[in-house]
Amino acid sequence: MKSFGLSDIGLSRQVNEDSFLITENPNGDLLVAVCDGIGGSAAGEVASNLAVTLLGDQFQEAEPFKKDYEVDEWLRLALNRANDQIFAKSMWSKKNRGMGTTAVGAVITSIGTYIFNVGDSRLYALYEDGLIQMSEDHSVIQSLINQQKITPEEAIHHKKRNTLTNALGVWRVFRIDVNKIKSDYRMLLICSDGLSGYVEDGKIESILSLKAPLEEKTQILIDLANKAGGHDNCTVILVDRNDG
Repeated sequence: MKSFGLSDIGLSRQVNEDSFLITENPNGDLLVAVCDGIGGSAAGEVASNLAVTLLGDQFQEAEPFKKDYEVDEWLRLALNRANDQIFAKSMWSKKNRGMGTTAVGAVITSIGTYIFNVGDSRLYALYEDGLIQMSEDHSVIQSLINQQKITPEEAIHHKKRNTLTNALGVWRVFRIDVNKIKSDYRMLLICSDGLSGYVEDGKIESILSLKAPLEEKTQILIDLANKAGGHDNCTVILVDRNDG
């Protein structure tokens, strides 16, 4: 298994508020995560960096996972601790007030692959029958789609397309999605909405299917986001199950 990540500021932003993490713990488990800071001038980059740092530190101290529920409990505890610390830090300084971050990723262990999500950054899995979005956006747009009030096509240009209903560090109570997925995927893609918001799933799937190194595929995806305008920071992690 091989993994690679890259983050790009894009063509419009002054600061890169995305952070990402790829780390293996002493038990041989792999944690990959992307966090997209929110709050703009309210230090979104501080929140996203704090989230990946806290998750990484806790992961290094995690006990070996033997049961599904142990991974679920660890993820929820780790994310709750991150939420509390980001929320507290936002209260300490006026310039940090209102900051927060998305968090999406996977824990890959000997007993399976577990994905988690808070916010609208995404995780995709490439299986033999195609690319599947495995996470669900926590956003106003996704809620409207679920209620069948708008179509996915209408969502692309909707005025509330960037409005979140959930994030780390903004509220004391928040939603965490944790799921175990089938481990026969060829590849995982974890990304911020700087990619998923501007590059169609079909194009993403075609790049992931190329016979090329992960580093090259990652750069191509970021280049596509910039060619689409580069309106946002773009972060991409790829995990190839069959490489290495």
